[in-house]
Amino acid sequence: MRSRRWTWRLLWVALACVLTLSLAQVGWGGQAAVEQRPAAIDWGRVPAEVMEPEGPPLRLGAYITNINNIDLLQDQFSVEMLLWTEWAGDAQSDPSDNLMILNGIYDGDIQRFERVSHEKTATGSWNLYRVRSAVVKRFRLQRYPFDDQILHIQIGLADPLQTVNLNVVDQEAVMVSPGLLLPGWTLKSAGAYASSVSLMSDLGRPLAAGEVIRRQPAVSLDVPIQRHSLLFVAPDFLGYMLAVGLCIMSLLITRSRDDLILAAVVSAGGNFVFIAGKLPVTAMAGFIGNLQLIIFLGILYVVAADELIDVHLLNVNNRLSTVLRVLLLPSYVAMTLIGIYWIIP
Repeated sequence: MRSRRWTWRLLWVALACVLTLSLAQVGWGGQAAVEQRPAAIDWGRVPAEVMEPEGPPLRLGAYITNINNIDLLQDQFSVEMLLWTEWAGDAQSDPSDNLMILNGIYDGDIQRFERVSHEKTATGSWNLYRVRSAVVKRFRLQRYPFDDQILHIQIGLADPLQTVNLNVVDQEAVMVSPGLLLPGWTLKSAGAYASSVSLMSDLGRPLAAGEVIRRQPAVSLDVPIQRHSLLFVAPDFLGYMLAVGLCIMSLLITRSRDDLILAAVVSAGGNFVFIAGKLPVTAMAGFIGNLQLIIFLGILYVVAADELIDVHLLNVNNRLSTVLRVLLLPSYVAMTLIGIYWIIP
């Protein structure tokens, strides 16, 4: 009788956890949708063609020497590189010294542009800079740990009103040092291209004729990286594995079953809290949140089926109860594995 009371108590606890997580999933999914919703823009007023800045081009090339401090929780990473510029105009009006990382972080000496070399060429001038900066990156982690990311670096002039034609050099616009290794990641081929930053303001100055959005010329560097998923499965999801193992043990061991179920609930909940402190809340709207639901639904299935078979159905049909008892363990394992396979990105 005491065992029956404990079983029903655990059943209600598991049900409450599942309902709470379901409501949280709805809230997180709604929040993620709001965050990804673009701002309202009257695209009918945006000119079809953007006028190119007049004057000689300033061409950029980059050699990335180091990438580190990839911080998923703070949405940033750090980069070090050699940046060179080719200016095809008057050396006195070379704007290279006014370059900056537009999506960088400015706090003390976090971002540095240090010119280390300067040469005059037949067509203008050439400059070489050593650059170090922390960069803002909005990581998308709904597929974690099966996610791919693009480390995006945007370089432009500090003065958004300065009209200079920014572009990339003709050959090898961006390269990554062959000796650069990112633990847990695979580096892919980087790319560079001319881009622009749309400023939804006139900044207090009149816009050019026909313009409704001010565009600041920029050069973008993209470094795709792919996560080694298997390296993160054991340390990040050990609690979920333990919860599944405890549920299997509870179906194999007839005694101390309530304690095993309670341990499975605590293990799964603790794993969720651990990951929630490691990743931003938007990650919980993807694979991790769905996995948590599968684990808790599996625990609820084990508790409910065990109670119905051993207590209620046993008094009605002993043979049917024995058959269902044999099928309970493989059905739980099969449903859990199919559910996990189904949600893997």
